[in-house]
Amino acid sequence: MSKNIKSSVVFKKTRLDNLQETLIILFGEIRGRHYFDKAAFILENELKTMDDRGSKAINKHLSTAILPGYACYRGLIDCGVSKEVAYAIVEEEIAASALRMGTISELLRGLPFAYPLFKLLIKPIMKRGYPQEGWTINWKELSRERIYFHITTCLYCEELSKRDALELCPAFCNSDHVAYDPLAPRIHFRRKWTLATGNELCDFCFKNGKIASKKARKSRS
Repeated sequence: MSKNIKSSVVFKKTRLDNLQETLIILFGEIRGRHYFDKAAFILENELKTMDDRGSKAINKHLSTAILPGYACYRGLIDCGVSKEVAYAIVEEEIAASALRMGTISELLRGLPFAYPLFKLLIKPIMKRGYPQEGWTINWKELSRERIYFHITTCLYCEELSKRDALELCPAFCNSDHVAYDPLAPRIHFRRKWTLATGNELCDFCFKNGKIASKKARKSRS
């Protein structure tokens, strides 16, 4: 198997599955492939030594999102690309992947009972997908009006900090808006703080759009 084939395979089951094509479009055939091969080499080494903390969910976050994003970012910088451009490329690739979740959100938005269903599912989804080995989640409210919780420790921040690349973390945080904003107007996603930008917590707030609309109409009357 040639080097290029090996390189292309390592990213295929990640959230940056179109990275090679993107880099070729941005930098041309020769430089694009060179940059991609560098990122693939970094990712291969990271995957060999990653610590999934005995969790399948954490394994998935590391192998499909955190480490591929880091490998792309570090590989581009090592090849002479500026941090700003490297960040923008990773952010765009992660956002493109989050659009798939956004499509699911659009489907949920079409249901008249979207908020009650979301409220029923959110805790099991978070417990399974974001286990305590990687995140500390403090539930604040689970009511008819809103779902509100804080995250005070985060796998993404921890793993990127270990690699001296915490500045990349907001690229992942921002993808939450790509995934959840399409829930509106049935459900409104709001956030004020993130650990990645130096705050003490990440806050997640999902408001019942029906109740929010009623309140808005009353305030105008």
